[in-house]
Amino acid sequence: MRIVVWNCKMALSRKRQHLYALRPDIAVIPECSKNCLKLCLKDGFEGRWFGDNPRKGLGVLVAKPFHIARAGKPRSKWVVPMEITGGQCDFLLIAVWTMLIQGNLARSYIGQLSEAVLNNPQWFASKPVILCGDFNSNKIWDDKRDVANHSTVVTALEKHRLASAYHHFFSELQGQETRPTYYYWHHKDRPYHIDYVFLPQHWASQITRVEVGTHAVWSKLSDHVPLCVDVSV
Repeated sequence: MRIVVWNCKMALSRKRQHLYALRPDIAVIPECSKNCLKLCLKDGFEGRWFGDNPRKGLGVLVAKPFHIARAGKPRSKWVVPMEITGGQCDFLLIAVWTMLIQGNLARSYIGQLSEAVLNNPQWFASKPVILCGDFNSNKIWDDKRDVANHSTVVTALEKHRLASAYHHFFSELQGQETRPTYYYWHHKDRPYHIDYVFLPQHWASQITRVEVGTHAVWSKLSDHVPLCVDVSV
């Protein structure tokens, strides 16, 4: 199974063949429009779109034989649980795109994910969980927040027995990533790692490949590059 996280920075309709070339089984695509996602459905994917702005929301695509059996109500903007069936095992996909909430720094960005994880322990009670997307967060900014910073969320996910695929595969620590997933204003000299795939700790040994796109290839398409995780479940 290949999981792909890519913030496409809108206009997915003219970029979607680049996404398809990555051969995703599960794709979480922040900043795509509702109409662009519909085009992907015509191309043979199953999917769901979430948002309050039809031009810019959170898209999720799955390829056959995977199937979105049920999509839950979005928590915050945007953290969405979906039951995925059709593969070797059923699992809960929690798609993430955190964003700024004007006038409420505590609930912006990683605060949204922290709130969703804290308030929904049932997500982690039965099925395996894959939680992934654009967190807009990194440990390097922990001191910018009094509570609910990046490290507290990572700790909470670890208590739910989830591990970051990237950090496990490359044996890197949070905040010390050597492969960026985001380039501020597309600038190569402003790199950050802010996109993540967390999966069950007991799947970590079955991760066969993790790929992070390069600035040279992807910077003309988006300020983010894809994060791809292959896991043999």
